[in-house]
Amino acid sequence: MNKQALAFLTMFSLILMLSVYYVTLPSDTTAVMKENTPQEETGDSNSKDKIENKETKTGKQEESKDTSKVNEAAKLQEEIDKKKDSEINKNSSVLSKGDADETAKKQALTTMEELKDDKEMQQKVAQALSKEKLNVAVEIKDNTCIVNVFDKKDEKKLANEIMKTVSEVTNQKYFIEVTFK
Repeated sequence: MNKQALAFLTMFSLILMLSVYYVTLPSDTTAVMKENTPQEETGDSNSKDKIENKETKTGKQEESKDTSKVNEAAKLQEEIDKKKDSEINKNSSVLSKGDADETAKKQALTTMEELKDDKEMQQKVAQALSKEKLNVAVEIKDNTCIVNVFDKKDEKKLANEIMKTVSEVTNQKYFIEVTFK
């Protein structure tokens, strides 16, 4: 094995381990907490600043109610992407094992390619539906494209439009399922 291959494998292994570590971190650890600023904790701010802080907090709460559907869709899409990434990482670990047989490596490689294709297709479908002002999360699983709609009522007309758009983007490759949440 030459030096370039060894350096590549070392860097790839390091990146893989860091990504697995980051994915397994609890979300509380990675979130940035901004509720208690140093001024509020020490009590040095005057009453006018406190009133302004309360007004901005209530404004933020109203905005968060409006964007809660967007956040739900984003969280669901993030969970779906994490599942795909973890499956890809499992298959890449099979490839990196030196003692794995050739059939297992070939199977892992084809599975990785399929997962990456599915992930790209999910992104294309989500982008196409977001252009139509829809708040969605898309998951492709077992030749089924599942579209979760968050901001509209359960309408047959809208579901038909979504199915047409998805079938155009995917070239009718998947069975389409639309759910309203």
